[in-house]
Amino acid sequence: MKKEKDTDLVVLKEYYSDAEAYIDKGVLETNGIPCAINNEIMSSIYPVTITSLGSIRLLVFKRDLDEAKSLLNF
Repeated sequence: MKKEKDTDLVVLKEYYSDAEAYIDKGVLETNGIPCAINNEIMSSIYPVTITSLGSIRLLVFKRDLDEAKSLLNF
């Protein structure tokens, strides 16, 4: 099994609304945590059936995971 590195991207949270994902992304970036959104195009193409196709994922570096969770009140 592959061991995760601090520079690996990990899923912080999954969303069914791209608006919610971008709000949290803004909070993280404002606080100096780089992040990315994966799969947001699916919500605009298939807004009703997104749950069956997969959700929008907010990704952070593994090294930032704990701080990101704290900022978003996990």
